[in-house]
Amino acid sequence: MLPLCILAFAAFALVQFGVSQWRAIWISAANQPLSEAWRLKAGIDAESVGPRDFATLVGLCNQLSPNSKKASTWLDEISLYYRALAKLQKGLELRIPSMASWALREMQTCSRYAAVVLDQNLSMCVDRQFAVRGN
Repeated sequence: MLPLCILAFAAFALVQFGVSQWRAIWISAANQPLSEAWRLKAGIDAESVGPRDFATLVGLCNQLSPNSKKASTWLDEISLYYRALAKLQKGLELRIPSMASWALREMQTCSRYAAVVLDQNLSMCVDRQFAVRGN
């Protein structure tokens, strides 16, 4: 019985470590500065990216750079996480306001990540255009 408990604890710790590592990666990416070109394309000020801008930013990402799914493998996972947070936030809004505000902050980080992905994809598109013109 003791080996099973140790195995269960180790598996739980490994999953918790994996989730923490994943969050650290995309949160650090979300903190990257956004370019002026991004602001012009998105029509949103970089400092005012809010939790409700996620769908707009992902839509722009898919519209302006359809190959972004290959370039940003985490966007699907972040979208799933965002949808789960949105449901959690709605359910906790009246019952536990502090958890609802945490969910909103997480949703804002997801939006910020989508903005950074869009900015990176726009930069790559511009670089490709310059490379084609240069040849």
